[in-house]
Amino acid sequence: MEEWRDFGYLFIRARWTMDGARSLVEAAQRFRDRAETLEQLARAGFELDQPADNGFAVAVRPGEESPMRLVEEGE
Repeated sequence: MEEWRDFGYLFIRARWTMDGARSLVEAAQRFRDRAETLEQLARAGFELDQPADNGFAVAVRPGEESPMRLVEEGE
């Protein structure tokens, strides 16, 4: 988490959060770990740029330029 604090935006992939889990307990722990990371990002000021889609999202700090907006403007 520390290495992300100075970033203006992050790509988040949650689609494969359970991959490799060998039990429901292990799968649940992976979701809890992911949830804690997302909560830390929110406390650090990050927000979703747009609703998550297909297991992917972009988190940006308020006032930062989203890389997704740059792609959309280029189309």
